[in-house]
Amino acid sequence: MKKFEFHLEKLLSYKGQMLDSEMMTLAVLNSQLSEAQNKLFLLQTEQVQCQTDYESKMLEKTTPATCRMYIYYGEHLKEQIVLAKRLVENISHQIEKQIENIKKLKLETKSLETLKSTRLDEYNKEGAKAEELQLEEFVTTAGILRKTV
Repeated sequence: MKKFEFHLEKLLSYKGQMLDSEMMTLAVLNSQLSEAQNKLFLLQTEQVQCQTDYESKMLEKTTPATCRMYIYYGEHLKEQIVLAKRLVENISHQIEKQIENIKKLKLETKSLETLKSTRLDEYNKEGAKAEELQLEEFVTTAGILRKTV
């Protein structure tokens, strides 16, 4: 009996490679999301610190120039926080899309693996039947030879 051969093996291998690639892309996106969230947290912390510093300077009778500096810096931090939030949302959206792609690829890969498993089972059953037939023929032939001798 010839060796088992799955004709879609190249496609299964290709889908496996694509799945690995998409998983790596997801890992990179998760890393980027983590960095963006850390940056957002640091900006928010810096904004709170700036506001605290501003309030303490106001109690010390500070100059108008210093007040303007804190106000401009606070506005700058607000803008940076808005941009960081947009970045986090954008990366989160990309992660959701990536997860959907991975789900589709896993489904395709799983169906190919199931098909391969089914074909292998059929191949093994055919092999077992062929061996059974050979054994029956051998037993029958041996019985006929005994009767003739």
